[in-house]
Amino acid sequence: MNIHFLAPYYLEPKILFELIDSMIAQTRGDWILTVVDDQYPGTAAEDYIKEIGDPRIEYVRNEVNLGATANVTKCMELGRGTYLVVMGADDALEPNYVETVLGMFERHPNAIMAHPGVVVIDENSKPHDPLPLADRVKIFAGRNAWKHRELDGPEALASLMNGNWLYVPAMAFRQDVVQGTKIRQDFGSIGDLGWVTELLLKGGTLALDPTPAFRYRRHMASHSSNHAKDVVRFDEEKYFYLDAAKRLEAKGWTKAARAARLHVFSRLHAMQSALDALKGGDVKRTMALAKRGLS
Repeated sequence: MNIHFLAPYYLEPKILFELIDSMIAQTRGDWILTVVDDQYPGTAAEDYIKEIGDPRIEYVRNEVNLGATANVTKCMELGRGTYLVVMGADDALEPNYVETVLGMFERHPNAIMAHPGVVVIDENSKPHDPLPLADRVKIFAGRNAWKHRELDGPEALASLMNGNWLYVPAMAFRQDVVQGTKIRQDFGSIGDLGWVTELLLKGGTLALDPTPAFRYRRHMASHSSNHAKDVVRFDEEKYFYLDAAKRLEAKGWTKAARAARLHVFSRLHAMQSALDALKGGDVKRTMALAKRGLS
């Protein structure tokens, strides 16, 4: 039983080195790491991995630049361990990650995914203090879910449709369940939640352990931080939630379907963004965001 970590890579090499060093520091050695280089200029990543000489760390370079989403999809296809983690190349692990996550799967044999506790770090790898608003909202949205150590599909999705509190890069997934399930491109920025939803609809549970084990980097240069300001994001989210509501209703998971139709936190986020646009004097964008928050 082991975890295969895959890191889609296209960023400053020194941040990737931090990830690699955190892998080597694990208290349990049942892991493999594959860095999938999406044609980042230079050979720094490859050179660093060769210098370390750890047979558990592999380097793959794409023949052409695939782009962020396509490279994540490729990573999912390369997975071969018992469990799969596709993490951001700007994230890192606490030394107990492998030990914590494998323990979760051992305790919860019906789990198809495991979510450990997360430490949110800044550009300098220091814990954010105070936490950014997005992360405070995640804590609030998931406050009831985290009181449990295991949630079945209907319970997990009823909570997640209300507000997405997941840090998907921190999560480990059973490889046999992941195979054949791809991130839908039409869900855009919320594709990771769409992927988790698809997996839970197939059956199985979500295991939770609040023990801090993953270091999630939140900085303004990240794709999620930039994209959060786009009006398009809320169109993608609405499309996802309405699609999910239909599928959940068909499954008989009525509480989750109702939460998806309402998608309360997504609407509140749109309204908050509208207020921010108004403060900046952008009336057109304010109206567009407010419309998405109210519809």
